[in-house]
Amino acid sequence: MEKSLIIILIQILIVFLLLIILTLFIRLNNAIKLEKRISKYSIKSDPLGRGISIFDLVYKKYFRFVRKQRKKIKKLFPTLVKRYDKYVLYEDVKAADYITHKLVISFILIILTIIAMAIRGRLITFIQLFVSFTVGFYLLDVWLIIEKKINRKKVEEDMLKAIIVMNNAFKSGKSTIQAVEIASNKLPGVIGLEFKKIFEEMKYGMSVETVFSRFAKRINLEEAEYLSSSLAILNRTGGNIIAVFNSIEKTLFDKKKLKEELKNSTTVSKLVVKILMFVPVIFILIIYLFDPSYFKPFFSSALGYILLAIILIMFVLYAYLLNRIVKVNY
Repeated sequence: MEKSLIIILIQILIVFLLLIILTLFIRLNNAIKLEKRISKYSIKSDPLGRGISIFDLVYKKYFRFVRKQRKKIKKLFPTLVKRYDKYVLYEDVKAADYITHKLVISFILIILTIIAMAIRGRLITFIQLFVSFTVGFYLLDVWLIIEKKINRKKVEEDMLKAIIVMNNAFKSGKSTIQAVEIASNKLPGVIGLEFKKIFEEMKYGMSVETVFSRFAKRINLEEAEYLSSSLAILNRTGGNIIAVFNSIEKTLFDKKKLKEELKNSTTVSKLVVKILMFVPVIFILIIYLFDPSYFKPFFSSALGYILLAIILIMFVLYAYLLNRIVKVNY
């Protein structure tokens, strides 16, 4: 029993270290992107790069390796690469890079599983190999989905700023492509990157209707669809673009104001929901502290596992219903 507990702790430690390394890589990636933005305004003290750290050297070599695999990945997984185009925001990152990262993470997880099984004195089975590869392959997708939701929220918050910038550009006599270029240069963060992508597509000859329709599909926001449909109608039938953008600006401002009012009015109820969600967990922890053997029947028989699964499903439904009760649609 003690030996198996030690093995489990070692496995947890390995997974924890892997998560730390992944977090460090993500943070370093963001730092390097920021460095590229401000490098033209700074003086390079060591142009030969002799003072580079080992971690930075490994990082650069790894991403050099990833860039080299782009053509191979596009040939091997053309359909899969197209699916990841929606996650690309930066010019130096391609959809094929995500496939390479997924494969690398899968192989790392397989190696960790082999090490864990070797510690137990067993050989890895095909099922374990398949599960390790599958979990590793889709682990990055979890991060990308979370990041996309965060970026979507940022775009939603900054959409009003984009409309104001474009409206001011139209008032000064600028065309649509010029207004998009001004917005891409002035707007910070994710919304600025999205408008840079729109500007690049328009430079390559794509129509206003097409690029904004693609933008609306990528972001999947009501505001983006409203902007896309408004520009499409103006492009087809003509009209006063300043008056239309004034109307969009007012609508988005009123919606944002209503959202803030609803957020303030539901703060207390959301706090109550969070407390109610944590109460069962705290209750379980208190019981476990007083009597660790209380929950042993759940892990000693098939019936115990079935009851445990039922409890988990009930808790998920409980959390879902609590959030649905408090959620206000507007």
